[in-house]
Amino acid sequence: MKRICFLAIAVVLFATAGVRAQEQDDTTRRLDSLQQVVNRLTSNVETLEQADKDQAIWKDRAKYFNIGYVNQKLLDKSYGGEIKSDLGVSLSNGKTYYLHKKPLAKMIKFGIDFSWLDINYAKYTLESIDEGSFEVYSTPMHQAEIGMQVGPSVTINPIHHLKVGGYFRVTPSYSMLYMDDTFHHHYVTFCNAGCTVAWKIVSLGVEWRWGTAKYDGLTFDESAFEGEGDEDPSFGDVMDQLSAPERKFKTSSVRFYIGFRF
Repeated sequence: MKRICFLAIAVVLFATAGVRAQEQDDTTRRLDSLQQVVNRLTSNVETLEQADKDQAIWKDRAKYFNIGYVNQKLLDKSYGGEIKSDLGVSLSNGKTYYLHKKPLAKMIKFGIDFSWLDINYAKYTLESIDEGSFEVYSTPMHQAEIGMQVGPSVTINPIHHLKVGGYFRVTPSYSMLYMDDTFHHHYVTFCNAGCTVAWKIVSLGVEWRWGTAKYDGLTFDESAFEGEGDEDPSFGDVMDQLSAPERKFKTSSVRFYIGFRF
C-alpha cells in the first residue's frame, strides 16, 4: 500500500513538473515571438527615420539659389593692361541631380549640377590721361554676363545636416562690356570651380571663374548718323562707321556667395 502511495505521489510530481516545463516553454516561445515583433518594429522605425533624414538632407536640399559678391579682373590681351573691379554681384539658380539613390559609405553622393540661370556683373573705373593738360580722367566701365552652368559635383554629409561639396561647371554665356563709349559683346565659355559648406537651408561658398574671347565692338559716335549733304546715310554705312575693331579680353573672377537650398 505504501508503495502504491509513493508511486502515485511520484506520478503527480512528475506530471506537475511536466506541466511547469511546458508552461515555461510556452512562455519562452511567447517572449521570443514578442522580441521578434519588437525587433521588427524597431527596424521599421529606424528605416523610416533614415528615410526621413535622407529626404531632408538630399531631396529637400537639391535646389539652390546663390547671391554673391564678385572680385573680378579684366585683362586686355589685344593692347595690354589689366584692370580690377570696384564692385560686383552675381546670381545663380539651379539644381543638383544625384546619380545614385543611396549615398556611398552612407555619406557621399555624386551628381550633376545644372544652373539654368547665372548672372554676373562687375563695375570698373577706367582712368585716362589728357595729353594736352595731363589731367587724369576717370570713367565708369561695366561688364555683365548671362548664361547657364552644367558640370559634375560631389557632396559629403559627415554628420547630421552638415554637407560639404565641390564642383566644376562649364558656363556658356553671352558677355557684354561697355568702355570708352564702345559696346563690346560676344559669346564666351566660362569655367567655374568651387566649394560649398551647407547646414540645412543655408550655405556658404566660394568659386573661381575664368574665360577668354574676342569681342565684337560697336562705338557710339553721333557723327555716324549725319549723312553728307541732304542724303540720309544707309543702314550699312551707319553700321560700318559704328563698328569697332575686335578686342580680346580675359576675365578672371572670385565669387563669394551665400546660398539657400530648398
